Formats: sequence, structure tokens, C-alpha cells
Amino acid sequence: MAHSPHTTSEISIREITMKKIVAAVGLLAVMAGAASAQGGGGGGGRGPAMSPEAQDSVQLSRLFNGVTLNADQTAKAKATITKAREGLMGMDRQAPDFREKMTEANGKRNADLKALLTADADKAKFDENAAAAGRGRRGGGL
Repeated sequence: MAHSPHTTSEISIREITMKKIVAAVGLLAVMAGAASAQGGGGGGGRGPAMSPEAQDSVQLSRLFNGVTLNADQTAKAKATITKAREGLMGMDRQAPDFREKMTEANGKRNADLKALLTADADKAKFDENAAAAGRGRRGGGL
């Protein structure tokens, strides 16, 4: 019978060490998954916080997706979105009527933005985009 070059104590030490390594790797994987599920901070789990200007640009592209704006319309739309955002920032988020005031402010912003459009097809597309943006904030509108 062939004789193993390793003693029983060497094999058991290797097995224990290997089990510790596997357990540590498993624990790290679980911890990384939990941290990822929490969103990594900032923005409520939606990734890093954007600058106000970036938020305005995202809102502009969402609301006017599929709508062609000229330079004048784009400048006016950006100014309207910025003014609306600044107005919302000045509101007391803890006030009992905050949601009502926010909805009213967003409705006014959307009416002002839609007034920049001339073609009925663009207005219809804007309405579609605005409705989709509202559903996205409320988890699909359900």
C-alpha cells in the first residue's frame, strides 16, 4: 500500500484552514449582497445623488422624450423646470399639506411646459411622458 506523504494532522489542519477560507468568502459575499441591496447610500437607494442641474436635465429629457424642441423652447423649458424645482425645495416637506402643494406645483409646471408646444402630436406625447413620470415616482401607479 502506498504511503501518503502527509500525516493525518497535516490533512486535518488543511481541511480546517480551507473551511475557514470558504466560510470567510461566503460571509463576504453575503455582506456585499446586503450592502448592494441597501443601495449604497444617497438618493434613497437609487444610486449617488445628482446635482440639481443634472436632475433638471433628466426631468427635461423624460418629459420631452420624443418631442423636438427648438433652442428657444429648450431654454424656456429648462428655466421653468429650474424655477419649479427651486419652489419645491422651499416647501416644508413635513407640512401636512406638502403632498397637495407639491402636486399643485407639478401640475402648474407641466401646464407651463406644455404651453411651449405648438403641435397637437407633441402635446399628446408630452402628456404621455408626464403621466409615465408620475407613475414612476409612485411605484407604477398602483
